Amino acid sequence: MVRTQIEDLAKKFGITLIYLFGSEAEKGRIFFEGGEITSTPASDLDIAVAFEKVPSEPMDVYGRLYNELSEIFHPFHVDLLFVHDVDTLFRYEVIKGIRIFASGTFDADAFEEDILKKSEDLFYKKKRLDREIMEAVENGYIEIEYKPNP
Repeated sequence: MVRTQIEDLAKKFGITLIYLFGSEAEKGRIFFEGGEITSTPASDLDIAVAFEKVPSEPMDVYGRLYNELSEIFHPFHVDLLFVHDVDTLFRYEVIKGIRIFASGTFDADAFEEDILKKSEDLFYKKKRLDREIMEAVENGYIEIEYKPNP
């Protein structure tokens, strides 16, 4: 039932990918597959969507999509984001979640591989920068002053 609703929703809005991610992703997957779940009022289900073409009226699409996803995934409180609106490292967090929909015309594996490559590059650069900063501190090129808050 939920799977069919998601497929219809994706077709209606031109969605190529839908992910569940975050702390409630596994419960969301169980619900998506027709299982029973227990949710609390604080249970929010993070949902990320990617579009075939970025919506020309994103706020309108966001509102309509949010309402429909909230109905489909009731009793969860839905947190919705558009993949094209977030940076590479956030996209990495999204794809670590659970993909519940991929359109047949879109290569989801290539999309995920591209994000993995870009995020790995960013992680490498951050690690290198951290190492250079620590070397500069150890060699006395940079002084760090620490004062605890009173």
